[in-house]
Amino acid sequence: MTAHPKVSIVTVNFNMAQDLLATLDSVLGQDYSNLESIVIDGGSTDGSRDIITTYSSRLTHWASEPDRNLYDGMNKGVAAATGEWVLFMNSGDRFASKSVVSEMFREDHAAADILYGDCIRIYPDRNISRAIRAERPSVLPLRMHCSHQSLFMRRDVLLNRPFAMECLAADYDLILSAYMSGKRFKYITCLVSVAAAGGRSDQNRLMMLRQRMAILHRHGLLSLGVRLHYVWLMVRVIIAGALKAVFPKQVTDFVLRHRSIKGLG
Repeated sequence: MTAHPKVSIVTVNFNMAQDLLATLDSVLGQDYSNLESIVIDGGSTDGSRDIITTYSSRLTHWASEPDRNLYDGMNKGVAAATGEWVLFMNSGDRFASKSVVSEMFREDHAAADILYGDCIRIYPDRNISRAIRAERPSVLPLRMHCSHQSLFMRRDVLLNRPFAMECLAADYDLILSAYMSGKRFKYITCLVSVAAAGGRSDQNRLMMLRQRMAILHRHGLLSLGVRLHYVWLMVRVIIAGALKAVFPKQVTDFVLRHRSIKGLG
């Protein structure tokens, strides 16, 4: 373990040119010296490739070619990475400050396989942001314990257990599998990322919840209590959708700003 280990930041993009620009500025603006930036573009047609080539001299690796989906791109990024640690900061997301990576690796982490911190979730169409504190990984059967944009994982863990490309909840699957196999998690008091709501999991939340239940069943964790918890989450999704259709935006914005947030659902 080196004092300042090499860290690989992987950015996956598809037709999100303006978001890609902001994300790369955030990644390349980090003040940590032993960092590499890798961009995997899925063959965008919106000018993303032009942005990537503009930054190419500062990137360790980049590719722009068709892929199967987001997780295919993330697996490609891991394969191209040469760092001891990997974090995924995909288009639309960014670091909370320029010193995040330095703060995360200020101390030695020889006894850890996964490092994680806190995040801010933003709702761009509502001009709302909420801070979400990471939790212990023991809550994983019920919800994600942290944002994946705030999680650094050893590259060898990712190589040995790639993302399942056919699964919408593949990030949850991988993190839960790491926890169940005894990988060592370490929380760092640090605001790591700013991530936008409204991604694939948010847009297909019922499917994602059903997939999580299947993953938990595979791991022998789908007890009656956990099953009822997920049924309630699915009911909440349906109710929330109905309420949004009835109440004016000002009301739903007020609820979103002030409701208690515990974890990432």
